[in-house]
Amino acid sequence: MTSQGRGKPGNRRVTISCITAFLIIVGLFILKASYSPHGVQGEGRGGLDSLSLKSPLEEQRPDEESPSRLGEASPIFQGSDPLDRLRALRSPALEQEILDIAGRSVTRVVLGEKPGPSENDADKSSSSPLKSIQAGVFVTIIIDNKVRGCMGRIYPGEPNLYEEIKRAARMAATMDIRHPPITAEDLDNLEFCVSVVGRVRRESPDVIVNPRLEGILIKTSGRSGVILPGEARTSKYQKEWAMREAGIGAQTPFELYVFETEKFGKTLPVRG
Repeated sequence: MTSQGRGKPGNRRVTISCITAFLIIVGLFILKASYSPHGVQGEGRGGLDSLSLKSPLEEQRPDEESPSRLGEASPIFQGSDPLDRLRALRSPALEQEILDIAGRSVTRVVLGEKPGPSENDADKSSSSPLKSIQAGVFVTIIIDNKVRGCMGRIYPGEPNLYEEIKRAARMAATMDIRHPPITAEDLDNLEFCVSVVGRVRRESPDVIVNPRLEGILIKTSGRSGVILPGEARTSKYQKEWAMREAGIGAQTPFELYVFETEKFGKTLPVRG
């Protein structure tokens, strides 16, 4: 009975061999899996691809949706700047739409009219490409080739370009303290230049820009002055003019920002 309980030596050797073979097979399987292209190496590569979509140059407001969540490219990529989109969409029809928005807005504010049902319906329409673009805008009102009002902002405050143009046009007609407000008698003689602002970059205060192609913003101590592309003949005059607009002296330190615009409508009168 004792010898039967211990089992035969041959059976014990077979059992040990089976266990050893099983452990070897399991070890080989684990080793092979650790070198799979779908293992840790694959995950690491995917992580680098995700990080490459971000850039330290990208500025995002805390309440702003991530570009990937919006289904759009990051603003740092070609084609995502509002000027890139406008230039791709540019046509006589789009230019006329932009000028009509400015003209209707000025007429209504000057005559004290409220938007009618047809205007409200148009505002709710999503067919205009201007309602899918957000950008800063300046509207310049011109009479007899002279500026009668110019207002706007570098960075957008409205949900889309359609609304931004309307706001800037109303302000140019009524709130530019450098010029008298537009009157009902002026309405038949108005011409418009609508300047849509693209990327803005900070530069050294002594940088020389091409004033025909680039505008500048001078900023210091809560004051600022903006000169649009095409308004000044020389870079020197452009900078001096912006400083006068900001109300600062020649020795006052300031920050300088440079930007491009896409213009629609009449050419701006040139000074300097």
